[in-house]
Amino acid sequence: MAEVLATLKKDGNPCFVTKSGRAVAALLPIELYDRLISALEDRFDEEDPQLAAEVREARKEYKAGRTVSLNDLKRLLQH
Repeated sequence: MAEVLATLKKDGNPCFVTKSGRAVAALLPIELYDRLISALEDRFDEEDPQLAAEVREARKEYKAGRTVSLNDLKRLLQH
């Protein structure tokens, strides 16, 4: 995983996770993620103010370090 993350940071390109040959997830540099989310927020502000507020709140939590580890996420999803 460290190698994948190093390549991601170096190249700046998304990396796709596949299952049975189909993309199921994407890893992308945080800078790209931030740009995409900002663009979506701008659009949500115009189309869905409620959703825009929820996205802004989620970003605040992320920036404040309130995140969930992969192991905790797995446990949460099993319930």
